[in-house]
Amino acid sequence: MKSISKKFPHFIFVMMLSVASVATASSTGADKDIGEAARITQALELYAQAVPMDFASTQRTELLKRAETILTDVIDKNPQSLEAHRKLMGVYLQMRDYRKAILTMQDAISLSPDDPKLYIALAILYDHSGAYEYALPILDQALKLESNNKLAQEYRLSIQLKIEEQRLAMESSSPPHKAAVPHSK
Repeated sequence: MKSISKKFPHFIFVMMLSVASVATASSTGADKDIGEAARITQALELYAQAVPMDFASTQRTELLKRAETILTDVIDKNPQSLEAHRKLMGVYLQMRDYRKAILTMQDAISLSPDDPKLYIALAILYDHSGAYEYALPILDQALKLESNNKLAQEYRLSIQLKIEEQRLAMESSSPPHKAAVPHSK
């Protein structure tokens, strides 16, 4: 695991954020929280079954789609559920649907605008979609909230390098360095 986390610390960070246990906000009572928590747990179990499967597996796709359906239903019933938003972002990341993951993270940020981890996750999603120029101001916001956040600092430098590599590649008409190639669907 150590070698994976060195190669993909940003991916590990996003995955940890999406499966982290977070208290679910609800203003309508404990019964709803219990039902909501059970539904989120059910989606997380489907997610956990899907993750180790081959990416092209139809069973993996079906499990992730079922998890997506459960989590979108939870969010429809309780739009304030930050935990459901985080889990749904993880599902979309596994599906490599970066557009939906980005929209979900933007909604999560509106629920918890003082959480720098959410901004870092959003920047990572922009990176994966190849939208480096959007990642920088998002990382700046994370650093405004927590100026000594090492991951945000290091990731910002990484994004700056990718932007510079792209610029140089465009100027020289040669293909960009492998590190500057976006993760695509």
